[in-house]
Amino acid sequence: MNPWSNIETSTQDTEIAEIDKFESTLDDIPAPIQKIRELITRLEVCHFKYQQHIKYTHDSIINLEPIADPSKIGSNHISKGENAWVNDKTGRSLIGQQYLWILKNWLAKTNQDTIPEHYDKNLDLRISKWLGEKSPDKERIVQLLIARLKYDWESYEKLQQGGQFKDLEYQTCRMDICHYAFPNHLDTLIQGIGELKPHKDLEGCGSYNSEIKTFIKKKFSELFMSIQNMSKYDNLQIQNKNDRIRVWLFACLAKTIKEQTGIFNSLPRLLE
Repeated sequence: MNPWSNIETSTQDTEIAEIDKFESTLDDIPAPIQKIRELITRLEVCHFKYQQHIKYTHDSIINLEPIADPSKIGSNHISKGENAWVNDKTGRSLIGQQYLWILKNWLAKTNQDTIPEHYDKNLDLRISKWLGEKSPDKERIVQLLIARLKYDWESYEKLQQGGQFKDLEYQTCRMDICHYAFPNHLDTLIQGIGELKPHKDLEGCGSYNSEIKTFIKKKFSELFMSIQNMSKYDNLQIQNKNDRIRVWLFACLAKTIKEQTGIFNSLPRLLE
């Protein structure tokens, strides 16, 4: 996994170049530290648990021991199968699975005897009304939505055609059940699919609101001070390797949340 895969990067990004160069001075990085770095890579500020995830990551850096196992992140997501919701304590996976059942049913009516126990018939009525009469373009975009929600990346790539409906396809590609605005943003999208028109104010993956921005700006300032305070002695040559690792991880976390929320403040220098 590319450690910077959750942000947009360029070869001209001097901060990432400096962080990566600083990382190269750390020699062998222990497995637990690599897992903490992966937690940062998996962080998304549009996730409904973003505050908890940032706290877990921050505490993991302080202790140099991952509080969460990155390999288990998303284990109850609907992409893991039709019964993945059973172990989800938030209720989101069940709701997401209900949407999948209904969208699939809209495409090809299911025998009433085979409808799952937790099928939401009232939601079915609303979605059927929003989608309206079938058409080839509606059906393809609904299939694209199902592929996106299930992380079926092969179908996801094949179902995108661009052209007249490229904006609606783009909004469909930004759907997930872990987004802070779920399920409202999904309802808005489905109504847009029914009208074959994108919604101008749709919140999808990668978006953030004023509450998130305020929290992230405060957290960025805290991380900035931590990096600066740990780096200001000995001309930035931190002697203790554990502290050097902490500075590197704090910089990775700060850079990630900065890019995900459009903060323009520069990071402290790590190298002369």
